[in-house]
Amino acid sequence: MRSLLTHLFIMFFSIALVVGCKAVSNEVSEAQPENTAKARLSELPDALTSSELFDTTILKPTQLFDNFYFVGYVSVGSFVIQTSDGIVLIDSMWTPNDAKTVIVPGMIELGLDPSDIKFVLITHGHSDHYGGAHYFEQEYGAKILMREQEWRFINNPEAPVLTDPFVNYSTEIPTPTTYTSLADKDVLNFGDTQVTILATPGHTPGATSLIISAEDDGEKHTVALWGGTGLPDTLEANKRYLQSLNYFQKVVNEKRADVTISNHPFSYNLIEKMTLLKQQKMSMPNPLVVGNEAINDYIDNELRNNVKEKISSLD
Repeated sequence: MRSLLTHLFIMFFSIALVVGCKAVSNEVSEAQPENTAKARLSELPDALTSSELFDTTILKPTQLFDNFYFVGYVSVGSFVIQTSDGIVLIDSMWTPNDAKTVIVPGMIELGLDPSDIKFVLITHGHSDHYGGAHYFEQEYGAKILMREQEWRFINNPEAPVLTDPFVNYSTEIPTPTTYTSLADKDVLNFGDTQVTILATPGHTPGATSLIISAEDDGEKHTVALWGGTGLPDTLEANKRYLQSLNYFQKVVNEKRADVTISNHPFSYNLIEKMTLLKQQKMSMPNPLVVGNEAINDYIDNELRNNVKEKISSLD
């Protein structure tokens, strides 16, 4: 049976789409007038607006590994990787304001210097992942890294429009002005950290999953990040999602990944694991290191089962 979490992911990426499309704007959105906010919220189901997907409670910034950190909300966040070539952000949350008031202060709390941000890697083109990218491009000169398909997607006036928890439409969020294109199987070496790019379309046309090297107290680990959990609407897109998931699992096993994470921290118990990590003694095992078998169980018993069920319902 599909879990409540999966229902909410599906709801977010289907029901929460605003009917119609609008021209993309590069103007930073202001707070919406009260009547506008109420009208936009009324278009969304209560089950969504009261869910973790719209929970903007700020989580305590957390060091996950020696050079690997999380900052963000319950709903969505960014991973911060400190490398010898500068800081790499994985995704950038909902809005420029999130970048300025959540990511930057979170980094400072962790002892990191935001001026060291050199790259922002976008996993896919929903505004909760690219919303702060323009801010980092503008304020710190960061280079934006994403697949060409996703660059076209976020700049496509016919793309679906999302409503965020602050009742902005995604078309009101400024997009980056330039980007560096990524391709499947690209291996990015940021000094002492390696990131492998995997093209995994389905959740969006250019969704990107990642395999990232990490160390915990000097011990090497391999982190797998699935680039988009929510299921798409159409039969064709769900079939692509399943093909991408099979490809992702193949690489996860080839690389012997032993950690899996999501930019939606309520997914796969990341919040609980971060809480445990902060509470436990330094000598105890890192709770994020679950092992390759556990990752396969998650892929097989949750991600694959969910998309197969969706395909069956659409076929």
